[in-house]
Amino acid sequence: MHIKFRVGLNEWEDAALLELRRRTKTSALEYFGPHAVAIIWIAASLIPNPANDYLNDPIDLLLTLGVIPIFMGYLMLRKKRFQKDYQKIRNAHLLQNVDIDGEGLRVVTTDGALPTTWKDYTKFAEDGKVFILFKRGVHGFMPIPKSYLTMLQVDELRSLLQARLPQG
Repeated sequence: MHIKFRVGLNEWEDAALLELRRRTKTSALEYFGPHAVAIIWIAASLIPNPANDYLNDPIDLLLTLGVIPIFMGYLMLRKKRFQKDYQKIRNAHLLQNVDIDGEGLRVVTTDGALPTTWKDYTKFAEDGKVFILFKRGVHGFMPIPKSYLTMLQVDELRSLLQARLPQG
């Protein structure tokens, strides 16, 4: 199978979020943690309990909804971190020519060729926008945006990856 794609900032962010959700249970906690804290914070402010005098006092909206700017700020910081990571990885900006077969992947860019075997990857994951291959040993990943692929290529790539790697 031969595919060509370029990883843009949006595709990188989609892949990084998918990697954060699917790499390990700890990384999933990092992804879902801010959402859980915001929900628990608002619920604790609105559910009658001794801390809020069983809702006998008027609800302090600043305290109740104060988590929203904190939550949004955390998401913005995470997005900035992904943008910095994208700027550091210059090879991802180039046009990627990828040949995938039973032996592994061969990625060719203007910087050169990088052949890898299936043993270099631990698992793969996908969502509606991107496939990612988790690199062995490091927190790296290889994104393959679906926007550059036809439906037949998506199905073929999915079947190739399922045959060679566990799905994460």
